[in-house]
Amino acid sequence: MAAAGEEPEQREELAAQLETATDAIRAAVLRLLQDGGTHPQLIVLAAAAVAGELGASMALADGQDLEALLGELAEVVRQAGREHQEALRIQVLPVAGNA
Repeated sequence: MAAAGEEPEQREELAAQLETATDAIRAAVLRLLQDGGTHPQLIVLAAAAVAGELGASMALADGQDLEALLGELAEVVRQAGREHQEALRIQVLPVAGNA
């Protein structure tokens, strides 16, 4: 999705924009979870649906192949899930020798 040949300054700016967007989305999801009015699984499904909608809009606007873009999007979701699960495991597992 992001171009590989970008200059370091461009990559830093894009990384900052990605972090800003990610933080805003996390905050919105956290508000929904704290409100308690929506089941967490429905929030996840809604986030996935919105990601697909945004991907489709981006593909159309940029003239990209939709299926290829959605495949890349799915891989981003898989990788983020794996990384987050590993981070959670590290937080939950007791430190060696303290078990």
